[in-house]
Amino acid sequence: METLAQWVDSMPLLVLGPLFFLIFYGAAYLGRWLGKRVDRTDKDKEPGLIVSASLGLLALLLGFTVSMAVSRYDNRRAAVVQEANAIGTFMLRTDLMPEAVRAPTLAALDRYVAARVKVGRMGEGISEVRDAGRITTQAQAEMWREVMQVRQHVPEESVKILLVESANGMFDMATVRDAALANRLPPTLVLLLIFFPIASLILIGYAGGDSLGMHLVASTELVLLLTLVLLLIADLNRPRSGSIITPQAALLDVQAQVKARSIPQS
Repeated sequence: METLAQWVDSMPLLVLGPLFFLIFYGAAYLGRWLGKRVDRTDKDKEPGLIVSASLGLLALLLGFTVSMAVSRYDNRRAAVVQEANAIGTFMLRTDLMPEAVRAPTLAALDRYVAARVKVGRMGEGISEVRDAGRITTQAQAEMWREVMQVRQHVPEESVKILLVESANGMFDMATVRDAALANRLPPTLVLLLIFFPIASLILIGYAGGDSLGMHLVASTELVLLLTLVLLLIADLNRPRSGSIITPQAALLDVQAQVKARSIPQS
C-alpha cells in the first residue's frame, strides 16, 4: 500500500491529472454500464439517498484532506521564517568575533545558507531526500568547526556561550524545517482519496443509467472538479518539487545580508 502511494507521489502532476481524469470518467461509465444491465424496479430505479450520502462523504473526505494539506503548508512556511531568524541571530553575533576569524565564519555561514535554500527544492525521491540530509549535515559540520575555532580566539566566556547557543539554535531550526518538509499525508489517506471517488462515480453512473449520457457536460464537470481537487492536494503534498512553492524569501533575505557582511568594508 505504501509503495503504491509513493508511486502516486512520484508521478509528475502533468501525467497524474489526465490519468485521474480518465480513471474517474471510466468509473462513471462503468457504473452506467452496470446500471443498464441490472433489472431494477421502480423503487430502486434512482437510489438518490445512497448517491447523496456517498457524495457527502466524499466532500467531507476532500475537505478534511485539503485542510490537512494546507496546515502542513503553513507549518513549512513558518519553519522557513523560524530558521531564517535563527540564522540571522547567529549572523548578528558574529560581530562579537575578532575580525581575523569573523570573515571565514561568515563565508562558512554563506555556504550553509546556500545549502539550506537548496534543500527546499531538491525533489521528493528517496535519493534526493538523502542528498538533502547529507548536504545539511556537511554544512552543519563545517559551521561547527568554525565555531569551535572561534572559541579559541574569544577570551570572554559570555561571548563563547552566545556563539555556541546561537549555532545550536540555528541547527535546531534546521531540524524543525526538515521535519516539516517530511511531514506528508499518510499513504493510507492518499490511496483512499483515489479509491473513494472511483467508488462514488461508479455509484453515480449506476444510479444515473442512461441519463448519464444525456448529461455529458455535467458528468464531465464533476469528474474535472474531482481531478482538480486531487491535483491541488497532490501539489500541496510535494513541498520539494510541487508548483505550490513554500516561500523562501526569509532565507534569501538572510543570505543577502550574510553576503553583504562578508564583503570587506573600505
